Amino acid sequence: MLNPSDYDPEELRALAGAEAPARERRRGDRWTTPDDFLVRADARVRAAQLEDAFVLRAAAGGASKPYLPSLPDSGVGARLALDWIRFLADVGGRDGARDALAYYREVEWLGADAEEALVAHLEAFPEEGSRRVGAGHHRTSLLFVARLAALR
Repeated sequence: MLNPSDYDPEELRALAGAEAPARERRRGDRWTTPDDFLVRADARVRAAQLEDAFVLRAAAGGASKPYLPSLPDSGVGARLALDWIRFLADVGGRDGARDALAYYREVEWLGADAEEALVAHLEAFPEEGSRRVGAGHHRTSLLFVARLAALR
């Protein structure tokens, strides 16, 4: 696992496109803890994800629920759906991914046809226990939904 304290903070900031806080730029000190850097980097990632979702929503001509009634019938759509299922299976195991898909159906991100097709794809992945899919994973899933909906 990546340990930010093993790296030069200036290098990490440069890679993330972040600047040192104004108080530290004045003093020339480093950030006090790796968390200072990680909190800002996480906020940038979340902002970029939300921006992507809005752009994709606009590209799809707006959105109505369910956002993804069925999977797009294209090679790109099939590949994107498999990437999404792989992501969910890696994060939550097969059971956690199945629970997440059921949740997405419940909140009307997915229609019945889309959920059924995704669950069918999920069976191809090995069962590696069940883990909880967290809020950040749900945000990423919403981006997959938006991208797939834009392909319809």
